Amino acid sequence: MHDMTDRLATGLVEITGGLTDERGDPEVLFQVTDACVQVLGATATGVLMVDPHGVVRVVTASDEGAEFVELLQAQTDQGPCVDCVRTGEIVVATDLSHETRWPRFATAAMAAGYHAVDALPMRLDGRAVGGLNLLYAEPGESPRWRRDLAQSLADLAVLGLAQEPGARRTERLFERTLAAVNDRAKLAQAVGMVAGGLGIDVDHAWTLVRHHARSRQIALRVVAQALTSGSLRPSDLDHPVGLD
Repeated sequence: MHDMTDRLATGLVEITGGLTDERGDPEVLFQVTDACVQVLGATATGVLMVDPHGVVRVVTASDEGAEFVELLQAQTDQGPCVDCVRTGEIVVATDLSHETRWPRFATAAMAAGYHAVDALPMRLDGRAVGGLNLLYAEPGESPRWRRDLAQSLADLAVLGLAQEPGARRTERLFERTLAAVNDRAKLAQAVGMVAGGLGIDVDHAWTLVRHHARSRQIALRVVAQALTSGSLRPSDLDHPVGLD
């Protein structure tokens, strides 16, 4: 219990710290998805957000499997996170093998190893502008405290993306959403370079990139830029203790 409390405190410090410095921007979304896995115990997480044209876009995912199911939701306009954005309410699926609301999503998610989902709205000025998806390997209803904490993280993420008073808030959020989509594309390219350069799978490569950013206390987008520009080689990434 103490370990989880310590990890939660660390995660909140990182996220709230991003609200007051230039690392806030889209970086806060990566921090939130990381916290949902490392602290709240989700198997994987992803974030969908609405762009200025009203299109739902994937802005971040904790691993390759989560990215796949988030992309499926965005492309088919169906799934728990899409419904969450539409309604502004939490959407829960405790057993995808019995789910009839989104059969295509349920089949794909189970194939990727996920059997339960919590989708939480990311709200700005009373309306949903995105959704935070928590994916679980085992079926069952997650405890209320986990959903409450995840909702708090989602709310913090929106604050980090829309740090602007008055009518400018929505415009600022759209700018940050597009920046997050752009960062995700650059990060995917960098992670692919690491995977190819080191002969490892994408999830392993993502772990290395994320660990390097955290250990050096720099933004993921800075690490991605260094990798794609060639100023940082995959072999020079900091290696987490205990990871082969």
